[in-house]
Amino acid sequence: MSAPAPELVTAGAACGLTVTATALSTVPLLQARLAIRLRLDTPADLAVSDVLAACLSLHPATARLEQVGGIASVSRRRNWLMLGLHAATEHQPLIAGTLAALVGAAFSDGLVSRAVTLVTQQASLTASQPAVHATRRMWSQYFGHLPPALDPSPDPGLTARITRQEVTAAFDRFVTPRHAHLALVGDARPHEAAARFSAALAHWQPAAPDDGPCPLRAPVPAPAITSSHRPGQDQTQIRLIAPGPPRTGVADFAAHQAAATVLGGSFSSRINTVLREQHGLAYRCRAGTDYAGRDFTVIEADVHTRHAGQAVRLLMDLTEEFSATGPTEEELRAAGGFLTGAYTINTGSQSGRASLLTAALTQDLPPSALTDVPRALAALTVADVRAAARRCRPALLSGVVCGDATDHPVQWR
Repeated sequence: MSAPAPELVTAGAACGLTVTATALSTVPLLQARLAIRLRLDTPADLAVSDVLAACLSLHPATARLEQVGGIASVSRRRNWLMLGLHAATEHQPLIAGTLAALVGAAFSDGLVSRAVTLVTQQASLTASQPAVHATRRMWSQYFGHLPPALDPSPDPGLTARITRQEVTAAFDRFVTPRHAHLALVGDARPHEAAARFSAALAHWQPAAPDDGPCPLRAPVPAPAITSSHRPGQDQTQIRLIAPGPPRTGVADFAAHQAAATVLGGSFSSRINTVLREQHGLAYRCRAGTDYAGRDFTVIEADVHTRHAGQAVRLLMDLTEEFSATGPTEEELRAAGGFLTGAYTINTGSQSGRASLLTAALTQDLPPSALTDVPRALAALTVADVRAAARRCRPALLSGVVCGDATDHPVQWR
């Protein structure tokens, strides 16, 4: 199975915005995904960016699009502000006009107040989740602190105090075309769509000095796996992370994806086979890739607290063996087929292709990754993936074991 090779039209503007358009006429709709890079230096930046996203979601411009059957969504994902709009192709001018209105929006006190209430409620609910605590501790263990961009949710206390003036200042600082990407996918001629949206956004100019993207740098690594005591918590969240291989091109990205898939990316993967099937320790366990300024492998397992020690030991054994031997030929074929199939299925639907395109652009991959990655997967050898697998060895793992740690060591390794 091979992924189709869609025509991609990419145009860059002097303001820094990149527009990539591709035609896919499966349904008479057009998808527009705008990703705006955020520089989140402090927890306050994180809080105001979430409120800003809520303000844009509640803006009258999105309501006008929804009145004709369109759908608008605005959210923050890590250090990106994501605006997604789609509607019938006949409303292409309205979609472009909606984006133009949003990047030039103004906010009333009432709108900000509603957004603050919504974000504060959501942040309070999110903060109570054990998995969120574990994720925060995992990133903190690796970086030596919790980078705001990697915090799953802002501090409810900070969001509750945000004012309209702060939202306006954040809008001027954050909502800039520099380092922004617009992906257009659907029932439209790519060149015409790219020209229409570029013209609609021509007024969008940077308002603040270019201070560049927010760097995510860890101190000199000292990998360790520690305990986080959550008194009375019966379930333990194990969260481990290892930096992936330095990426010199799409082939490195593909090898990292294949390695994580063999290790824990499917029900037949090694982690699932051992922890879930053979020992019955966890219904949910996985390994996957993540991107935070560089590629990472993240290993997750949720187990009963009394099985935490056994689960950690098994994970250490699994990663030790995997890093030494890499995948078998059969495992590599299965992983390559699974990943290629996912790319093929997603590039065949408008929303899937738009998501893949946006994901590539926000992970510092070229738009051509839609077809470059499947080609690279097909060319991988066991030796290629073994090189990526070496980065998962226990000596390189950082992380945390979160649960009732009464009987856990302070440091597992």
